Amino acid sequence: MTKCTQYLLYALVLVFVFSPSLALNSRVSSLYSEDDPLSELNSTLFNKRVLGSSKVWIIEFYNNWCGHCIRYAPTWKQFAREITTWKRIVDIAVVNCNDAQNVKLCRFYEVESFPTIKMFWLNTLPNDTGTIINGNRDIISLENHVVDFLETNWNKGVPSDWPVFKAIQMENLADITEAMPDRKQSVMLFVEFPDYHVGRKVILDISFQISVSVSRILTTSEKLMTDLDIEVSNTTVPLLTRVYRNNFQMPLLKFTRYDNDSYIRDQIFKFLVGIPRSGGKKIEDFLPDEQLKNNISNINAAYMIDLENAVYNSLSKEIGVVKLIEGEKLKALTNYLHVLEKYFPGNPYMMKYLTNFYNWVASKAAISGEEFVEAMQAKQNKKHYLHPMRPWVGCQGSEPKYRGYPCSLWMLFHTLTVQADKKSKEMMNGPKGKDVLFIIRDYVKYFFTCEECSKNFLKMAHNLETEVGNSQEAVLWLWEGHNKVNNRLSGDVTEDPQYPKVQFPSVEDCPKCVLRIDNEANEIIWDKPVVLEFLHNFYDKKNILSYSERKTHRSLINDQINAANTAMLFY
Repeated sequence: MTKCTQYLLYALVLVFVFSPSLALNSRVSSLYSEDDPLSELNSTLFNKRVLGSSKVWIIEFYNNWCGHCIRYAPTWKQFAREITTWKRIVDIAVVNCNDAQNVKLCRFYEVESFPTIKMFWLNTLPNDTGTIINGNRDIISLENHVVDFLETNWNKGVPSDWPVFKAIQMENLADITEAMPDRKQSVMLFVEFPDYHVGRKVILDISFQISVSVSRILTTSEKLMTDLDIEVSNTTVPLLTRVYRNNFQMPLLKFTRYDNDSYIRDQIFKFLVGIPRSGGKKIEDFLPDEQLKNNISNINAAYMIDLENAVYNSLSKEIGVVKLIEGEKLKALTNYLHVLEKYFPGNPYMMKYLTNFYNWVASKAAISGEEFVEAMQAKQNKKHYLHPMRPWVGCQGSEPKYRGYPCSLWMLFHTLTVQADKKSKEMMNGPKGKDVLFIIRDYVKYFFTCEECSKNFLKMAHNLETEVGNSQEAVLWLWEGHNKVNNRLSGDVTEDPQYPKVQFPSVEDCPKCVLRIDNEANEIIWDKPVVLEFLHNFYDKKNILSYSERKTHRSLINDQINAANTAMLFY
């Protein structure tokens, strides 16, 4: 190898190691893969494939760090497999709103919590923001939503080669045979109750081909039921029957009202097509394999990079995705920025930036998310700026989908409550003490994009005003709440198998924090004044480390806060 080549390789290594953007891009994560029967769209692909499409689209807008999204991904993958044969009519996709290139797209489509599922009718126009799916989002319910969406919009016009959804309205068998196309010698009829979705699902199941078709008949067509000699009862319907040109009828498959959708569809598909309908994996096959949880984190301090990442991500990808910020939302945003500019333990360049940005927001009566993100960039200069995203340090997970932003946001919230407790008496104006916790709650209510996480936090904080009377109680309330969340998520699919969730601090971290352990109740009895002192040490500004201090921090922190290797498993 020549010296020139060696220097070139060395330069490339330096660029990779010291370029945050490259390192971060290498960790870009998706919850889905090329093996899944769905499309992962970015802004360009969305416009190209969804707008003006000849198909209906059902799209999950998700965030790869969102615990609910991680937990929901196996269901969405299985749903995609279940409707694979609907592809001539319905296409399925995902959009990762945590990808910087998709933030504007998600804002335009009014995605303010995750996961958000929207349906788009064929020939979608650029100003159509889609129809959101609310309520149950299990596989059967999702299929029902799609069927209802098709039924509701059918009169807008559909391609001529789409199957017919509407139930046959004829009153006798002769009318059915007379209406048969010349090329057909028989017609397949599916008889079902009017409140059923299964008949339309069967039609979609076999829509990938045109040689076999099925038409629907409802049990409310009494004359037709009589003419077809069909007894309507819970044990005789639904049924699949074939009618020939000579008015001869042959029952093919009989079911009962007690048979579930999947069983009925599986039997009909196998009968008509000759192969199993869903030979794909079940939901359980997508869940992570059980792994030994014996890898203890050796990161036992708060890192400034993680805290700055939390601020940047919360502003650009959570608040920035909101289409319009006004009223109570704007008040919550203004208060959140006020807390950051008063209590964030940052460098002077960042603090001046936060102050300038807060003053700008405070002067507004309403702000669009797009205007907010543009202002974030416009307020930056060489002396005052907010550092863009860099690779995680203490919040680094074993895979990109683990820890990361949720870990850093918890750390940010703890830091703010501790700093507020320390500095409240010094502050002449702005939020003080316990108010910081209330402002954190409002941020979670209006801007935290993980829908399930937000609901759980707000449920926990339902009586916050009566439970928290001062700044010290605010610090402890958040610490206790975080331990409750960790206890609930221990063993959950969202848990990083390399960094299992534990109660913080452990006996090893802070022996004096634990009065006793009640093994019967599986409960730790804490000495809260000691815990408060521990938290003050842990989140003290002088103990928040820059990346360069990582190698030397262990002995320093052990001396100062008696922290041990499992500290960061709290996150």
